[in-house]
Amino acid sequence: EEITGEWCGWCPYGAEIMENSIAANPGKVIGIAIHTSDPMEIAAAKTFHNQTMNPDTVGVPRGSVERAAAKGRATWMSDINSALTEVAELGIAMQSVKSGDLVDLNVYVGYNSTILDDLSLTIAIIENHVPQSSPNAQKVFDNGNPSTTLKPLPAGWMHSHVLRGFITNNIAGDPLVLSSGNHTVISFTGIDLSSFTFNDIANVHIAAFVHSRDSPGDVYNAQEVGLNEVKAWD
Repeated sequence: EEITGEWCGWCPYGAEIMENSIAANPGKVIGIAIHTSDPMEIAAAKTFHNQTMNPDTVGVPRGSVERAAAKGRATWMSDINSALTEVAELGIAMQSVKSGDLVDLNVYVGYNSTILDDLSLTIAIIENHVPQSSPNAQKVFDNGNPSTTLKPLPAGWMHSHVLRGFITNNIAGDPLVLSSGNHTVISFTGIDLSSFTFNDIANVHIAAFVHSRDSPGDVYNAQEVGLNEVKAWD
């Protein structure tokens, strides 16, 4: 989860780190870009991230791996690599079915070891390949040099993993209760996509992650699914 913004000269470098980490670990790293002080901002998400994972002390971009305290981009890759050495304590599968503007979503969560009793589930809607809010809106420090004047990126530069909203009721995650044996199924019927702001619905994905209710809360596993797609158990 990364705080970013179009006005931020360092943020394109943060976006590049996120893209590289996802490309290097397909299916194992999920990114969510939480915009601040630009037209893509979701104020409640920014406030939650600031209050829960770090106050505004490390600048922008700042990122939280597994909902730990947010840090500057220099540590993201090492934190991700460290997290990837952990063995997941539970598995997730997802299925989404789209009909018109409505989506039905099933999330299957299974526990592979000791049942955890402090779990929460957060489900976010994200969009890739989002154009800048206006031509050349995204600023950047030339060659990563902060002494240079901020300049715009080319108009064709795109944002990825843009947070568009949440399916779960609570931005901090909904309590996850074991319903049967060592697994549970959470179903959402008739999610109205028209209630969210999208540039192109074909680029929309749904990300689900199970985490501790404690603040800031460890992430036990995560999964991402496209519309009309099934993601197998992992």
